[in-house]
Amino acid sequence: MPLEFWIAIKYLKPRRDHLFITVINAISVSGVLLGVMSVLIVLTVLNGFEREVKSRFVGFDAHIKIRAPNEVGFGSYDSLMKEMALNKQIEGLSPFILEKAMITSSRGQRVSFIKATYAKTIASVTRLERNMVDGELEFSTDGSYPGIVIGLALALNLSAQVGDTVTIISPAGVTGPFNTPKARRFKITGLFRTDMFEYDNAYAFIELTEGQTLFELEGQVNGIDVCINALEESFVQAERMQQNVGQGYVVETWYDQHQDLYAAMKMDKWGSLILLCLIIIVAVFNIVSTLIMVVMQKTKEIGILKSLGATSNFISRIFLWQGGIVGGLGIFFGFLFGFTICYLQITFGFIKLPADVFFLDALPMEMMGSDFVAVFIIAVFLCVGSTVYPARKASQFLPVEAIKV
Repeated sequence: MPLEFWIAIKYLKPRRDHLFITVINAISVSGVLLGVMSVLIVLTVLNGFEREVKSRFVGFDAHIKIRAPNEVGFGSYDSLMKEMALNKQIEGLSPFILEKAMITSSRGQRVSFIKATYAKTIASVTRLERNMVDGELEFSTDGSYPGIVIGLALALNLSAQVGDTVTIISPAGVTGPFNTPKARRFKITGLFRTDMFEYDNAYAFIELTEGQTLFELEGQVNGIDVCINALEESFVQAERMQQNVGQGYVVETWYDQHQDLYAAMKMDKWGSLILLCLIIIVAVFNIVSTLIMVVMQKTKEIGILKSLGATSNFISRIFLWQGGIVGGLGIFFGFLFGFTICYLQITFGFIKLPADVFFLDALPMEMMGSDFVAVFIIAVFLCVGSTVYPARKASQFLPVEAIKV
């Protein structure tokens, strides 16, 4: 190591007559440590929540959705699906009708989204079948009523369970006060739970042919759900599909379907990064003040070094090393403690969450290399930048004036 490094180490060694500066150095290291550790933990938690929310949305909705503009129905969907099935990247296709209607039971009523589709195809594009908590994903029954699968929260609001019957009242065809809305009775064959209240409390699934009759869309659908073999390829595949189907259809990815939410989460993440970097900035001011005090304290020694032939750059590098060591220790231990806490939480989940409030039983975390790199660059930039002014000030002392002090 260069001589400037060893001189900087000497200045950093604890001394009884310079105890105050030693304490300030320790505070500076602790400040950088806490700042770096806090930023890493918060970013990891935000990544964890984003992953959980994304997995539930993508698990309920398909990777890509093809629909007609303005949510109107369109026919000839069979030929469109056959053409799309030639794409080897596509794992599943499911035509659907999505409309709002009133669901009533003997004990309650609720306006909900009714999604009409096929049981086999919806299972190939979503995780609905794996989210069943009672009954099964099946629309055929042994009785005179067709089957319906509803969310668990919706079933609780209707005070209904598997085997009960409910009535769907459709607004289709109602154009005036004297029109009678269409109604159809269904038997509950299954209950699903996604742990997303907006889904569990507002969605029900029925057979596609029943939906076409109920909403007066004979031979038509609202759209087609598409599942591909790699989620990260959604954007590329959606662009290709848009070129193939033309402007007569709207092609949306999982991100487009909830764009506002994902954009808000991303803004929260980078906003948190900027705000928590203020902790590092406070610690940086401690480094600046410490180096200034050391420069004032070591004025005579600086003068002696200069009189022995040390250049201004040599003196400057001494204090650059000193500030770099203080900041480096803080960054190193900040990364060490931050990584350890995140790893233990991911592995053992020791920070619990109330399951009745959140959809998770432990605080979610996900470590991403890009976050660690970003925090490292910011922390190094701030710590190195804090040494520039004190180092430059020290290098400007004249040997004679410094020795006289």
